[in-house]
This record gives sequence, structure tokens and C-alpha cells, in this order.
Amino acid sequence: MSGQMPDVIVLGGEEYVLAEPESGTVFDARAHGVAPVMISSANTRGELARYRIDDDGRLLLSDFQVGSVDAPPAINGVEATTDEYGQVWTYLELDLPVEWSGDLLAGADPILDLYVHAGFPPVWHYERVMAFDIEAGVVQSSEDRTEQVAEFRAERLGDNGVDDENVFERFLDSIRLKFGFNDDAGPADSGESL
Repeated sequence: MSGQMPDVIVLGGEEYVLAEPESGTVFDARAHGVAPVMISSANTRGELARYRIDDDGRLLLSDFQVGSVDAPPAINGVEATTDEYGQVWTYLELDLPVEWSGDLLAGADPILDLYVHAGFPPVWHYERVMAFDIEAGVVQSSEDRTEQVAEFRAERLGDNGVDDENVFERFLDSIRLKFGFNDDAGPADSGESL
């Protein structure tokens, strides 16, 4: 598998990639009657989304591209247009509110020396990182996590090396904004503030 094309989110006029959660988990195309098929080896999931956050803090799907053999249905009243081959369809200016909840990490300025040849690159492969806590499609809080990511990268790539296979999961937990959920279906409050 090739390196995969990630979804993007526009923040302050700049494009960031969605690093966590993995691309394709925020907007559910199938819930809108769209069944994506592979577009290319760089987009095996068959979809690509561009998001933005409006002035009210709502997460919106701005544009969406999908691989489909047949014309997909309209989304939010917008019909898809296609290329000359009729297999890649594009929805522009959707401005569709996305009712998603969770932690979202967005990265900008990829470090080319860390390029991933397969799958999606992890968040620490980006120079700048923002963290968002989103509840029902509305941003509750956001913070710059660039410094923490740089510290992790220095530790990970430094002479000391990290043999602990769980270090990346602990690192993600430390830069997300929400507390994790335990098996009792309630927030697991660690008592620490970020």
C-alpha cells in the first residue's frame, strides 16, 4: 500500500491534515447513501474530505471527493460533479454540519525526512499540531500541542531510543483534550489538567 492521502481541515486559512482520528472516521459517507470505492493506490478508502470550523465553532464538511462507479446521490442538496472518466466525484461548498464527537488532532508542515511509504503518518511527523475536543460537532476547546509533539519526537528519534511499544499511545493520551472513557461508560478523570 502507498502512503495514503489524509483528510484536511482548514484552520485560519491554512490546511492541516487530520492525524488522529485516522482519516475517514469523522464523516460517514454511507449514512448519506454514498458507497466509496478505491480511487487510487494513494486513496484506497475511496474518499477525501475537507473540513472547516465556522465562527460558531461548528465542524463543517466543506468539500468531499469520492470514488464511485455510478453517480452518487446529492449531499446537503449539492450534486456531485465528475471528471472525464466518471469515477471520481466531487462535492464542493457542502457546508454540512458534522455531528461527530471525539478528540481530533490536526498537523501541519510535514517533516519530509519522516515520510511514510504506507498508510497514514502519525501526528508526530508534523511540525505543528493542534488538538480539539469536539462534542456533537461543536468545538469545546482547542490547544496548540506543537511543543509536546516536538518533545516526543526528540525523545523518539534521539540517541536514547524508546523501546516501550506503548509510548505512542501514552503520548496521544497526553496531548488529547478529553479524558479517555473507561469500561464503566463514564469519563476516567485522571485529576490532571492539561
